Amino acid sequence: MDYTAERAPSEWRALFCSGEFETEFFYGGDDLGAVYGERQTDFALWAPTAKAVSLCLYEKGSAKEGAESPFERIGMKKGEKGVWRAQRAGDLNGVYYTFLVTANGQTKETADPYAKAAGVNGRRSMVIDLKKTAPQGWEKERAELDKRLCGQACGSGIGSSAGSGVPVIWEIHVKDFSDDKRCGVPERYRGKYKAFTCENTGLDNDPAKPTCMEWLKWLGITHVQILPMYDYGSVDEAGDGGQFNWGYDPVNYNVPEGSYSTDAFHGEVRVRECREMIQALHRAGIRVIMDVVFNHTYRTDSCFQRTVPYYFYRQREDGSLSDGSACGNDTASERRMYRKYIVDSVCFWAREYHVDGFRFDLMGLHDVETMNEIRRALDALPGGRDILMYGEPWAAGATAMQPEAVQAVKANAALLDQRIGFFNDDIRDSIKGSVFFPKKAGFVNGRTGMEEKIRSSVLGWCDKKGGYAPSSPLQSVSYVSAHDNFTLWDKLVYTKQDADLTDTEEGEKECALESRAFTARDETLLAQNRLAAGIYFTCLGTVFLQAGEEGARTKLGEGNSYNLPADLNRIDWGRMYENRELAEFYRGLVCLRKSFAGWRESRLLAVRRIRFEKTPEGVVGFEFMPDAGEADADAGTSLFIVYNALGISREILLPEGKWQLLTDGRRFKIKEKGQELEALGEREGSVRAEKGSVTILRK
Repeated sequence: MDYTAERAPSEWRALFCSGEFETEFFYGGDDLGAVYGERQTDFALWAPTAKAVSLCLYEKGSAKEGAESPFERIGMKKGEKGVWRAQRAGDLNGVYYTFLVTANGQTKETADPYAKAAGVNGRRSMVIDLKKTAPQGWEKERAELDKRLCGQACGSGIGSSAGSGVPVIWEIHVKDFSDDKRCGVPERYRGKYKAFTCENTGLDNDPAKPTCMEWLKWLGITHVQILPMYDYGSVDEAGDGGQFNWGYDPVNYNVPEGSYSTDAFHGEVRVRECREMIQALHRAGIRVIMDVVFNHTYRTDSCFQRTVPYYFYRQREDGSLSDGSACGNDTASERRMYRKYIVDSVCFWAREYHVDGFRFDLMGLHDVETMNEIRRALDALPGGRDILMYGEPWAAGATAMQPEAVQAVKANAALLDQRIGFFNDDIRDSIKGSVFFPKKAGFVNGRTGMEEKIRSSVLGWCDKKGGYAPSSPLQSVSYVSAHDNFTLWDKLVYTKQDADLTDTEEGEKECALESRAFTARDETLLAQNRLAAGIYFTCLGTVFLQAGEEGARTKLGEGNSYNLPADLNRIDWGRMYENRELAEFYRGLVCLRKSFAGWRESRLLAVRRIRFEKTPEGVVGFEFMPDAGEADADAGTSLFIVYNALGISREILLPEGKWQLLTDGRRFKIKEKGQELEALGEREGSVRAEKGSVTILRK
């Protein structure tokens, strides 16, 4: 068969879905892209349907810089498995390149799908010597982090090794982190990777009011999840920095985003500064999770499409593009060479950037086998079993995945490796109400009859309700807010009235509110916020929070701010201090989370250690009992937790024994040194659960 012949889209679909093509052209080598050497660089491109491929070399990373034409063009030779190859003698570090590919009747210039560096806006790839971009101490820094943290009592997370800890994950966008003029970061570093390297930052330069990295240290979180930091297409890297986007628009998966660097025109700068950011977080004892978006590309006219037309994208039977991402396309993870690409990319970031975990956007658009293969590949790396994996177990729409493949959605959680986690939207919506109906409330903000769902949430939905079938409690990622949808605070503002609206009623009501409704201090909403946090922090599973949630972060009621101005999206560090008492409460929850051994439990048997008490409507109470088999110092510790969503206080009977009160729903007491909780008093027989609060006791 002539695989280089011109075909209609539906014909390509039929060809690529055939096992024959996959068998004939699957290439398992590790040398795709530009393999740099001081004396020679080897180039390799998988393009089995191409009739001709040439390598184009450029002095500059874009035509705007005065290099419209290549200074050299080299014909490439087709080898086994459809891989085209060329070599160029000399030291090419810093030289830019593209491929000129003739396929399906058209000749198009493309960036390298396996590029490790790029020029401004990513249209030209760059040869790079990664060793020259390594910060001082780079080779040893991850091992040093592991050594520092392995003795912590925070146990194992979704991964199985003790060094990774029970994760408390703080989600941040690089620009949001430091774009506030009051944050104490020098202007040239605001909104950049370099902001994470700044020490002793404080509100209005007051070191007594820590911000940015100093805030993370104070709060005590274990991991940061960074919104897409690979090269994306929705922001002009040559612009003035005024554009904003979350970055779910992939262009070059293995290249750091240039708008976050101090110089987007020189490809090595973004690589070095991204590494410096990760190193700074590691030195602070914080691990780094990368948000990856392999389910679609920014444009269909991508480096993948220009290299092997139609192979990397799912198509319907008529040849039209599938759009399960709601972004115009969805990629075909079940095809072997794209599956290999995802595995290669994830391992590249883990190896070369020391990334400690991966969050998969719309994981439900990937197939189960791909996700499990990624897990196996990471496990094979040095220290790879400590690397976290989790994602969204849903899609944005219907997809044309090949019938033999199985989607990685929550209903198929049992088919995933038990160390692949998933966001638990049932916990989210049970606590504070549906994300799809702004005024529809949950347990904490007035909706009645939610007790059973809250009990399932405590169990990480390991009771098999809600469409989940986890094989481990740690698979469940408990949260109430993320970058998508309303911030927790804004949701609480919307639901202050009309808590019992039906879905139909909700759709008939206006949701527009004046901005002052979101910025005003409101003690009722602060109490609801504390209760919401108290619930998801004490559920089985892994804890995740949106950056700034601890300071009542608001986006003035905007639920989809992906391309709205930075002024709306950035962390308002002044507001964080206006709500410092709320942040102190979150700090206590973080401390509690890290100190109690029960949340390290990976076995489904963990649900047997939780005993729910008989409580009034609007109240959920339970004892989390110790496991006699645990070897931890706190193996004999029990917790008793009460969620009271009522507008009145209630006296709740305690199990037998003396109990230490850790929080009354308003505050924790943390010892000055370390992150150890002190008791606020002792209780025996019963405890007063204050209205709209979480009460936590320890025995």
